[in-house]
Amino acid sequence: MDAAIETNNFTVYEEMLNFCDWYDNIGDDRAGNTSILGKVKDILTSIHNGYQEPQVMQPAIKLKAEGISKQYARGNFSLSKMNVELHNSQIVGLVGENGNGKTTLLRVLHGELQPDSGSIHYQFAKGANSASFYDVKTSLAFIPQRPSPWYGSLMNNLQYASTFVGLKGRENFLWTEMIIARMGLRPFRTYTWSRISSGYKMRFELARTILKKPEVLLLDEPLANLDVLAQQIILEDLRFLAQSHTMPLSIILSSQQLYEVEKVSDQVIFLQKGVARYQTTHKNTEQVPLIFELESSATRETLQQVLESHGLQKLSFNGGVYIMYFDQSTNISQVLSAIGQSGIPVKYIRDISVSSRRFFDA
Repeated sequence: MDAAIETNNFTVYEEMLNFCDWYDNIGDDRAGNTSILGKVKDILTSIHNGYQEPQVMQPAIKLKAEGISKQYARGNFSLSKMNVELHNSQIVGLVGENGNGKTTLLRVLHGELQPDSGSIHYQFAKGANSASFYDVKTSLAFIPQRPSPWYGSLMNNLQYASTFVGLKGRENFLWTEMIIARMGLRPFRTYTWSRISSGYKMRFELARTILKKPEVLLLDEPLANLDVLAQQIILEDLRFLAQSHTMPLSIILSSQQLYEVEKVSDQVIFLQKGVARYQTTHKNTEQVPLIFELESSATRETLQQVLESHGLQKLSFNGGVYIMYFDQSTNISQVLSAIGQSGIPVKYIRDISVSSRRFFDA
């Protein structure tokens, strides 16, 4: 399905959707059905023949904010001067406790709030940097934590979204159906807002966003109120969006699901009282001191006694777990061996040396 979408070829779309209809109709007869493999091979051939390299060059940097700040008239919260640089096909995670500025930052980047200082530059393939902000907004999408209810059927709403990229008639129908299939929404075409769960509402919002083909997507707590499986599905969808060759999407998402966000993010921004700290994730090769998160019924005194000889420098208790800091010379195997040999009961242990979790220390 992903490969078919990448072709931007409506003949391929029609063949792919015909296969989806056929596959749905055979139901319980799928097991052992020898014709499935042949049909899939035919589609893959069509995808190969129908794919063309994208002609539009994507700017290396899609969004660059420098020294932006925001002070609310009421209350004492302020977003301090901070910098955000979002590259093409990049995912940036935005984390921090509630009330520390995540939503404010996203609204400033989207243009809903004007910053008190600093500048924001957008560079999109669809339009020059000097384009009006109205033109900029067509390439900039924002999904809030609580999307507004919509009326009518899911299919009608999504077909309407497809008109924003100039698609009418059969092409509108095929493009909409492809994204519906990709987002797992085929069984819900005729459903209304009140009939779908929170997880499917978020998938609907993502589908509506993809149909409009933006270049930057800002997401406020997309994983909130979702079960574990729904969270993983949404994160896989975001990875697909970012890695697309024909319509790549650069993403900034805020979330309380720290480790899940770090798995898909190229950079994490930790906000604390409106001040940003930055953490590179996948590409971080810098040698850093070892930091462990440990959940155990052992006492602080026991842990200190066992681990002091292995370079333990600091031990804190935060959020029901211990945070253990070691010197530069300590390695993971030493710590795990010492804990295992001492018989310390372990419910959970994690290396957070290059995770923004270490910023949450009390």
